[in-house]
Amino acid sequence: MTPEYARRLAPSFDRGKLRAAIEDAFTDLALHPHRRFHFISGVPLARRLGYVQSLLDGVPPEAVASFSGVGNPFRMGALGEGETVVDVGCGSGVDTLIAGTMVGPQGWVVGVDMTPAMVERAQQCVLSARASNVRIEWGHAESLPLPDASVDTVISNGVVSLTPDKGDTFREIWRVLRPGGTLRMSDVVVQWRIPAYVAEDMDLWTDCIAGATWMEDYPALLAEVGFVDGHIAEIFDVFAGTAIEASSMVFRARGANISARKPG
Repeated sequence: MTPEYARRLAPSFDRGKLRAAIEDAFTDLALHPHRRFHFISGVPLARRLGYVQSLLDGVPPEAVASFSGVGNPFRMGALGEGETVVDVGCGSGVDTLIAGTMVGPQGWVVGVDMTPAMVERAQQCVLSARASNVRIEWGHAESLPLPDASVDTVISNGVVSLTPDKGDTFREIWRVLRPGGTLRMSDVVVQWRIPAYVAEDMDLWTDCIAGATWMEDYPALLAEVGFVDGHIAEIFDVFAGTAIEASSMVFRARGANISARKPG
């Protein structure tokens, strides 16, 4: 099976140009978190996505100010003490630091992001939080800087929709997960198929819409890699009240919590 998202991309699609556009957008959020963006970010977004204040209390305000996501991986259950976790596309480190609190001093959390300004912001926030069980590294979702079968849980929030090669991304997540490990992620899904001409629109890519996966494709996409129990657990109207609400309504784009498991 060739997933619907892959069939939209022409061979000439410029992945380098897309990566640069994404880096520009998130560099701006890292360096100027209080600007008005075309998407919701910071504390208002965390509240919309149901983040518990007691968890946010342990995260430096400068991390929360640059927070961007489309769901809440922790609404699918708390992480276990002593777990090893990787946060793919960690941004300013909000989810990474929350995960560090959950796994405790015997656990370990690695945040990975491709935007140097976000990596620097997250590293500063880890130091500020004195989170000795957390580290931040530069890297891409398609090539994580981790050994095979080295983590218990992978979390991610709003990143897969920004990657054009989703099969490569999920195979990489599969590679670093231990047998029996879990994937708890949030991503953008669409309920109407996105035509090929939209998939070439860089602005709609950075809006997290052009690269979104058709909702009905998600379980099959995960199963193709080898995951079991893949399902969409919760939907968020993350685009309501934003500058891209009209575009999101055309394709019925939503944020979604998604979980799956690597057989053990």
